[in-house]
Amino acid sequence: MEQDGRQVSVKVALTGAADAGKLAVLRGIAGRYGSATVREHAVGPLRVHRVEWTEPGALPDGRFLNVAVHSLTGRVDYNAAEELLLRAAAGVVFVVDVDPMKFQATWDSLMRLSENTRRNGYDLRSVGIAIQYHRADLYPNFDPAQLDARLGVPPGLIPRFVSTSRVPDAEGMAFDSVIAQIKSRLDLADDSGG
Repeated sequence: MEQDGRQVSVKVALTGAADAGKLAVLRGIAGRYGSATVREHAVGPLRVHRVEWTEPGALPDGRFLNVAVHSLTGRVDYNAAEELLLRAAAGVVFVVDVDPMKFQATWDSLMRLSENTRRNGYDLRSVGIAIQYHRADLYPNFDPAQLDARLGVPPGLIPRFVSTSRVPDAEGMAFDSVIAQIKSRLDLADDSGG
């Protein structure tokens, strides 16, 4: 998070296993902001996608919030790529493809996220975080509570949202939850004088 007198810039990392639908989610988020465009560049076999904008309304203290959302697509063969994605992130949306055949890839990605944050002294409890279960419409028997239990997500601890393949941003619920958490932390920091 970077701050100056008139604005605050925050980074949100959109994480999850390869082929979880992160790019579709990112495009859905960008589609809500008329001037926001998803930009892409390659880093080896990976694709880094990002979208940036300034929130339309001012924060309570009069500053403006600049948001940059970053995601990786493709197979992450090196931890360094994900570590860079997470570095200085004020928020994380973990995207999960609910396909039961992709559970192991989701589990591996969640463990990598946990390990990368722990190894780099990064506490996920200090950032805005949400889980987005994606493509639920393709699996009629999908039960979010069962997937929570399989992933070890305690009920009510982390905001969790469900999206479909047709509406990948799910009306922005997961992302909006993370932004609300970030704004709340900004308010708390301002109230405590720092």
